[in-house]
Amino acid sequence: MKMVSRLVLFCACLGLMALPLISAESAPLPDFKGDAKAIMSACADRAVAIKPKDAELLAEAGRVYLVAGNRARAEEVFQAAVTVAPKKGKVAKLIGEAWLKNGFKAEALESFKRMETLEPKDKNLLASAAVVLLDGGEDAMAVQLMERAWNRDPQDWQNTMDFACAALRNRKLDLAAIWFERTVAAAPKDETMWNEVAKVYADRAARVPYAH
Repeated sequence: MKMVSRLVLFCACLGLMALPLISAESAPLPDFKGDAKAIMSACADRAVAIKPKDAELLAEAGRVYLVAGNRARAEEVFQAAVTVAPKKGKVAKLIGEAWLKNGFKAEALESFKRMETLEPKDKNLLASAAVVLLDGGEDAMAVQLMERAWNRDPQDWQNTMDFACAALRNRKLDLAAIWFERTVAAAPKDETMWNEVAKVYADRAARVPYAH
């Protein structure tokens, strides 16, 4: 049994071993007058060096490496993140968001599907992912996840409002109307909700004046 346990531990550590063993002190300091990609990479290197077993931090660092054009390094830290927290849906969501925001849609959708498999009942995670997907142009999956989140708790007006705002932000007015209607139906006597919706439309009117 001890031999099996040691083997499992060894396999679990393989993803971490792929990361360069850099101490926080030895990681190079960024030159803030230099190239932006070099700065972001240096900062991410230092963050990873300080907390190499923080799965969410690793996933977020991977997005930085993708922006910097270093896909190989991004994949290293993504794998390390999954190794550290193989059953954490939020990590899969962050990885999917990183891929989507950098134009890798196939990889993104795979990560979001993994998130849904890991955390099928987490309404807040599903709703948050739906907003990211809608902003990324993946409308079908966005609506699918948001419907699942809403079905779990139709009274959660904050989640429905976030999705409605995302639809409005992306000029999907019919979709926005559906989710704003669900928002007000969820809490018709909540003055905070009504005020928040009013402010959303006030901000939109200030940016894009309505035609008269």
